[in-house]
Amino acid sequence: MNMITASAAASATAPLPVDHDAETAAATFTAAGLLLPHLERGQRVDAATLRGAMEAAFGASDATGAWNWKTAYDACEAA
Repeated sequence: MNMITASAAASATAPLPVDHDAETAAATFTAAGLLLPHLERGQRVDAATLRGAMEAAFGASDATGAWNWKTAYDACEAA
């Protein structure tokens, strides 16, 4: 007879955790989309523009740890 413990049964029915990497990738792609019009118009992307796009895409500032400047650079490169 196979015994299933309560914790094993609970973990089998628990929702899968959200993939943090997938969320970061999606938000980075969104930020790239927000930066693209600036680049298409030939405008330079300064720190304020980059910060604004990242905060809009991630819903938080870098001070909260939602994103970092390397990720911001990646978004700019993707745009």
